[in-house]
Formats: sequence, C-alpha cells, structure tokens
Amino acid sequence: MLRFIFSSLCLSVLTLSVYVKDADAKAPSMEQLAMQYARVVGQIELINVAFTQMNARCETDFATGPKFLPEVDYLLRKNIDYRFDEFVHWMEGAAETRLLATQIVHEVIAEHGGCDSTALAHWFRYLTESNVRENLAFLRQNKLLFGLPKVARSEQKIQLAFNAKINVYQNLPYQEIHDLASALDQGSYRYSLLSLSQSITKDSTKAQTLWQFAVDEFDKPGAYYALGKSLQEHAKDKALAAFTQSAQKGYRSAQTWLGTYYACNNDIPSASFWLDKAKEDGADPEYIDDIYAEIDELGTPTNCVDGWVY
Repeated sequence: MLRFIFSSLCLSVLTLSVYVKDADAKAPSMEQLAMQYARVVGQIELINVAFTQMNARCETDFATGPKFLPEVDYLLRKNIDYRFDEFVHWMEGAAETRLLATQIVHEVIAEHGGCDSTALAHWFRYLTESNVRENLAFLRQNKLLFGLPKVARSEQKIQLAFNAKINVYQNLPYQEIHDLASALDQGSYRYSLLSLSQSITKDSTKAQTLWQFAVDEFDKPGAYYALGKSLQEHAKDKALAAFTQSAQKGYRSAQTWLGTYYACNNDIPSASFWLDKAKEDGADPEYIDDIYAEIDELGTPTNCVDGWVY
C-alpha cells in the first residue's frame, strides 16, 4: 500500500515537487502514476494539517481558499474514482502526516523566534500559491488512474452526494457546476469516474439557477449556451439572449445555432454572418454546408419549427 512520500520536502520551507511529465517524456506506468497522485495528495493533506496546527499554536486563521479543496476533490473523483478523503484514508499516512506537520510548524516558529506575523504570512502565502499552482496543474491534466481498489457507491449514496453538492454549488468549480446543472436538465449524473446515476429528478428551474450562477461567476461561453438550451422550452426570449451572448463570445455551437435561427426566420444576411463565423471558428464545415444547401433547396433548414431551432 502506498504511503505519503515526503523525502523531497525541506522542513524549513516545504519545497513542493509535483513530478509533472514533460510533453515528450514516456507516459508513466499505472504504478508510477499512482505514486505521482500519492505525492500530490499527500502534499495537499500535509499543508492542510500544518495550517491547522499552526492555527492552534499561533492563533492564526490559515486555510486554503474555499474553492481549492472542492476542485481537488472533483478532479480526483473524475480521474481515479476516489474522493480526496477516501484517497487520503487509503494511503494510511495520517500518523506520518501529523508528525511531519508538527516538525514543520516547530521549525518555522523556532526559526523566526516565535509567532511572528510577517514571517508566518509569508510562509502561508508561499505554501498556498505553490499548492494551488503546482498541485492543481498536475490534477488538471486528467490522467486517468486505474487499478486501485474499487469504491462501492450505491444509487442512494450517489444521489445523496448529488444533493449535498447542489446545496453548496456556489463553492464548487465550474466543471462540477456544469455537471450538476446538466444532471438537473437531463436526469443523468456522473459523480465519479465509475459512478453514474440515471435516476436524478429533473428540475429545469434549479438547473437554470446553476447555469445563471455559472454565467455570472465564470463568464464561460458554454454556460451561456447551456442556459439557452435549458430555457428554450419555456422562455424563448431569454434563451435567444443567452444563445446570442454565447455566440458573441465565440462558442461555435452557439454561432451555428444562431445562424440557423436567423435562417429559420428568413434573415439570410444574419444567418450567413453567424454560419460563416462558426465555420471560421472551427465548427463542422460539412454540417454548415448542409444548412446552406437546405436553405437553397427548401428556403429554411429542416430543423426549424415555428421559427425556432430544434
């Protein structure tokens, strides 16, 4: 069983080393990849424990940002099928982590003659920046790790996890909000790499709340498009505005949709503008050529119904 590996850490400064593979390097084996995950997760947990201990020793309030651990947890679930706490527990390194965190905190305090606020603020800032930059960079590479003991998740547990995530969506990363909102629109939710529920109760109103939050918080073109798709059954004016914003931000699917919409409403100059724009931005050229062919032969695309695109 893997253990936390910290041999490369200097206790006085806690230099982080994530072992990110170069683009031309040979892909790691599953065992090597597991070791890389162990290093990264171990470093994150070590920093968490060190902050907790420093807070107790020096009455500080150090903590990573509210969205850091939720993103770490999300990426681990998608990459290796384990939550952050599950992987930490599986590595069985709690005692070693506490001991090393105690040594780190003791050395920092001793080196600076006590709980010097300036020195501790510098220590906290360095660890936080390194933790976020380097460890998230590794996890965001989406390296799938197979071969770990399977985590059993019942349908009930997945739905409970889904509901818990819905309740705290404001603190979640964009991609997880995307997954939750999509599940509310479609009734299917992938909680982790190997855990899927197809029994989520659809709720378009709640989905639109999440999509709107994603739009406001992250300004992602895809979120505008998804909001439009969610709204189109009951609020076409708002949906059109969302599709337009998405297209203006360069989202190819929205540009194609908007061009088709204008063709459905006999505004060929506007249709040509957006279809050509979508083609320039990399949308499927054959699909767009088919739309033009339908316009030439039939007057409108075949997926028009009462001036709307389906």
